[in-house]
Amino acid sequence: MSSLLDEPTDRRRRRTRNALLDAALSLFAERGYRQTSVDDLAERADVALSSIYANFPGGKADVYAALAHRLAVAHAEQMRARLAQPEGRSELAAFDEYVRFHRANPLAFRLLGLTDVDGSDSDYVGAVRAEIRAILTAVAADIVAASSLPPQEAEEQALLMWASVNGVLSLRAQGFIGDDIADRLIGAVRAEILRRLSRS
Repeated sequence: MSSLLDEPTDRRRRRTRNALLDAALSLFAERGYRQTSVDDLAERADVALSSIYANFPGGKADVYAALAHRLAVAHAEQMRARLAQPEGRSELAAFDEYVRFHRANPLAFRLLGLTDVDGSDSDYVGAVRAEIRAILTAVAADIVAASSLPPQEAEEQALLMWASVNGVLSLRAQGFIGDDIADRLIGAVRAEILRRLSRS
């Protein structure tokens, strides 16, 4: 597992891996996972088809999982950076960063949930699912630790924020609501968090 989760030390392999992940992000956004072939990935990344399997033995599913892992790590780093220098309440800083991240990375909701793949696609997928869960759980713990609220209340607040935004993202991803309604709902969630914080 670690060999697929870690960046290769060899410069050429690292460049190939990153080119494949960048191509995957672009293609999955344009066409979706199911409509993207390994040939498409190789062509977009400008690498040989054999390079995909040399870097990702499970093929497209492993590329998807590696991309999800890369995004989870970036998300965690950005959340921690924001918590380290919050402007105002750390809870609002965390909320704002979470929303900003998902707006900047429209595929993040699907990728972080490994929505398009399952454990039967590759052993690596199951390992990455566990790793992403650990990464996001640690971020939630960081949010709780940075809060001025009592620990149980801070945990409830963090989970409420997470669930509320994810619910809005899910509705938008499924086409039940558009961006304008999603923005209004996210604004309402933020206002509710602020209201709760002002009572504490």
